[in-house]
Amino acid sequence: MAKSGIDARRRAALEDGGAAYMARREEIVQAAAHVFRDRGFAAATLRDVAAALNTDRASLYYYVGSKEELLQEIVRQALGRDIETAEAVKRSRASSKDKIAALIEAMVNSYAANYPHMSVYIEDLGRISRQDSEWSIDVIARTRAYEALVNSILTKGQRDGTLRKDLPVELAALGLFGMINWMHRWYRPNIKWSPEEVAKSFTEIFLNGYENK
Repeated sequence: MAKSGIDARRRAALEDGGAAYMARREEIVQAAAHVFRDRGFAAATLRDVAAALNTDRASLYYYVGSKEELLQEIVRQALGRDIETAEAVKRSRASSKDKIAALIEAMVNSYAANYPHMSVYIEDLGRISRQDSEWSIDVIARTRAYEALVNSILTKGQRDGTLRKDLPVELAALGLFGMINWMHRWYRPNIKWSPEEVAKSFTEIFLNGYENK
């Protein structure tokens, strides 16, 4: 079948949103997440994803158009989960200090669990922000929503006296994001530090330089 034909069938199926179709598409997305993590996004192919599902590459095109589309969906889902986690942290009855520790732990764990696609996303964020596609607009909106949640948690900590008032919250948030996002330069699976150790160290660095003594 011509590529334009399968593209049209895929678009129609996505618009219809049938349960069986969407379940199979989600299965492919999750398989791709594991393949990308194990092989690296650059080296991985749709053939690798198909092999993980014991099917052929051609059958995947009814569900996704490319491995880039799979990466986009993985990143979208990961950002969605991050936002949900941050919202839960914000709503919790924990102290501001514990909320910040929980937030940092969640950020590090998400980065580790979603390696390498979150690394690809971080490295490519500048290019993504200059696109005018539905996906890029959605991802940037989710990124801004997440940043706003982090800022609100830090602002609450400043207001209740947990955090110092002489340092701008926005700047502190940028510093926190800088620590986490820089992981794309050095984090790899099986690195000598566990995600728990990284999160604990980052929490100590952040709070001990920012906590109100």
